Amino acid sequence: MSASKLNIEKELVVQLISGSEIAFELIFHRTKGKLKGFLKKVLPYGEDEESILQEIYLNLWSNRKSIKADRNFESYLFAIVKNMVIDVMRKRLHKQKYLEELYCRMKDGYENSLDTLAMVEYSELEKKVFDVIEKLPERRRLIFKLNRIDGLTYKEIAQKLNISENTVDLQMRNALSFLRNEMSHFLYIMFFCIFTS
Repeated sequence: MSASKLNIEKELVVQLISGSEIAFELIFHRTKGKLKGFLKKVLPYGEDEESILQEIYLNLWSNRKSIKADRNFESYLFAIVKNMVIDVMRKRLHKQKYLEELYCRMKDGYENSLDTLAMVEYSELEKKVFDVIEKLPERRRLIFKLNRIDGLTYKEIAQKLNISENTVDLQMRNALSFLRNEMSHFLYIMFFCIFTS
């Protein structure tokens, strides 16, 4: 990068730190192509790079005061991107693991119907699970997602939400009980429809 380009970038970063929306817009237009190309290469299939790109720039704007003007801005920006990608991968891994565990638990409950259960579309099961999770009360839903999808421990959730671990434990027990009941009802209807069709 030439000296004049470095000076322009540094000036934009200084203005961004001071809260200039124009500088933020210019930085966005100068960097979004490179970031989007990078995200397309590293994100797993099915992830929406546009929404992740928006999160990256929201993060950049929210944390602009922590940027060091004398440091390499591109390195700073790619550090945000790297952390975002790691977070996406971690959430996907926990979500996948949770769904696989749920699937195995349901199979154990219907030993005589394994062939029928195998006929169920995985995407249909996934959609139903997340529909049921959305029925939970707001606070319980948040705690459940932090644990089962984001992978936080009860202790980490308690610290994050400023509540006791006992409260987290109680909310998780209630959430799991509700989820089991709702999914059992769903499976009963599903099997009834398959067996009587």
